[in-house]
Amino acid sequence: MSLSILIPVFNFDCTKLVHSLSEQAKHLDINFEIIVVDDASTDAKLEKRNAEVAKLEHCQYIVLKKNLGRAAVRNFLAEKAKYDHLMFMDCDGQVVYLHFLESYLKVMEQHDVVCGGMMHPMDMGLKANNLRYKYELKSEKLMKADKLNADPKAPFCCFCFVIKKKVFDAVKFDESFTDYGYEDVLFGMQVKEKGYEIFFIDNPLQNNDIESNPVFMAKTEEALRTLKKHESLFGDNVRLLRTVRWLKITGMVLIVKLLSALTRALVRKNLCSNMPYVSLFNWYKLCYYLSL
Repeated sequence: MSLSILIPVFNFDCTKLVHSLSEQAKHLDINFEIIVVDDASTDAKLEKRNAEVAKLEHCQYIVLKKNLGRAAVRNFLAEKAKYDHLMFMDCDGQVVYLHFLESYLKVMEQHDVVCGGMMHPMDMGLKANNLRYKYELKSEKLMKADKLNADPKAPFCCFCFVIKKKVFDAVKFDESFTDYGYEDVLFGMQVKEKGYEIFFIDNPLQNNDIESNPVFMAKTEEALRTLKKHESLFGDNVRLLRTVRWLKITGMVLIVKLLSALTRALVRKNLCSNMPYVSLFNWYKLCYYLSL
């Protein structure tokens, strides 16, 4: 077996992640490489710290002078890979299971794409006031492998997944997505449209980059602008778009827009506060999208 582990990084310390992956890979009977690409980070200290991973066996560290963005940098990584299976993961992940890589190896030969999922640290201090943490923790309960494998519209997330190189070469990420958001959703759609299978397993990577509420809200709004820009590509594969379509069919759009105009600013203020109501988050996304 052989595996290329591909990690794009931007202004984040990925050294702990790379070391843990290297240690696990060395204990398995496989050929492997780890390629880290710094997508033109603006933090010179972090770039210098990450450069230390190049000293590890089978590890490359590449620094780009110009930022490619989330879609193009993954295509760049795939071009640099030399093995038949590609493992993509975000730089802010943390390996928490001793057999993390081994669990992928057991199934990756039998499937075109394998997704292990995402988990979050069980930090009770974050639960009270961090919107993303509360929202993601609630979503985790719905993201079990058996449920996802039974759902033909199961959402695809590129936080961590393994894909056969020949499959990736047939699909690739759409480089017209230069801003944040939804490039992974489209990628998952196109994988299925080309007749390939996405298989889910319960083998999550832990997300350690829990942004503040204002930062998370700004990223959410950027993602929604990206969705609006490319909405014709998604059909009914995004729940928000299905909701908007239903509102149009039922003639409710104007009513919702009126309610949005009355409540959006107050809702956003709450979601950015130290006591956000996570139940308002999807309402805000709908309101914001309809305002575009």
